[in-house]
Amino acid sequence: ADQGYSEHQLGTAVDFSTSELNGAIDERFADTEAYEWLLENAHEYGFTLSYPEGNEFYVFEPWHWRFVGIELAEDLERDDAHFYDWEQRTINEYLVDIFE
Repeated sequence: ADQGYSEHQLGTAVDFSTSELNGAIDERFADTEAYEWLLENAHEYGFTLSYPEGNEFYVFEPWHWRFVGIELAEDLERDDAHFYDWEQRTINEYLVDIFE
């Protein structure tokens, strides 16, 4: 990603690994129980998979999860969608209005 546009630099993403992978961060994470657990439960904690298989934005990164907040993550899960599937205007509706 361009400087300043990485989800990591923005403070919105985390990479997962397991001891069975010796801490490696790569596509093998998709074959772990941890990945399956994240697919089933991450939305309950406000996380969504940033770059799922077949996305049109970036290579599949099963280890890379973005925090979007519980409400948005659960709505994405309900619609079987991912963060980059939705238009920015829709996502903006979930932003906290700090100037009220």
